[in-house]
Amino acid sequence: MSTALLIFVIVGIPVLCGAAIAITAIIKGSSALSSKNLSAEETKILQEIHQGLERMEKRIDALETIVIDKEKQPERTQL
Repeated sequence: MSTALLIFVIVGIPVLCGAAIAITAIIKGSSALSSKNLSAEETKILQEIHQGLERMEKRIDALETIVIDKEKQPERTQL
């Protein structure tokens, strides 16, 4: 038996089976999630995450502006 075939049998087949199981779980889980109503607490958590991400986006935009402005400025020599 060649080394490549042995590696495929030992590593490849379990990985393929695991991927198939994961894909099946995702497909079945996504339909269950879409039909499930979110509780008030889950909705509040999702809103807080969304607000936090919006604040982070604004901070990143500000940092990008600072970096771009510094790149545009000519380098100053120190005396």
